[in-house]
Amino acid sequence: MPKHRLIGALTVLTAIVMLFVGVTTNAVAHSARISMSIGKAGFVVGVSSGTGTLRYRGRRYPLSVGGVRLGLTVGASSARMHGRVYNLRRVRDIEGTYGAIEASAAAGVGPQNWILENEHGVRLVLRGRQRGLEASLDGGGISIRLR
Repeated sequence: MPKHRLIGALTVLTAIVMLFVGVTTNAVAHSARISMSIGKAGFVVGVSSGTGTLRYRGRRYPLSVGGVRLGLTVGASSARMHGRVYNLRRVRDIEGTYGAIEASAAAGVGPQNWILENEHGVRLVLRGRQRGLEASLDGGGISIRLR
């Protein structure tokens, strides 16, 4: 399959999932907003690190983001993500490991959509842009900590 068709298919699939999550989470008002910048690189094992900001109840909280992914990962990219946080009852609940299975491809600039949930039931629905040259089909997670 040509690269542009693969990227298009992944984008459509992600949009369908985001629409479903949007429908199921709109019944519950979001708790906070989040933004983050993440760099990713890997060959089979992928690593990521970055920073972010949680906006909750009129205050801003700096975050550190990191993670390890295992699967089919080749290349390097960076992503700037933003979105909504659901089920956040206390600021400390943002901390934890957010597991996900991800399929993505980037050659230049492309859309990126993530739906993540941690052990406290906090759900992140994120959208953004990924830049770089990377293809992945992997599982793992990212860890978010208050700085």
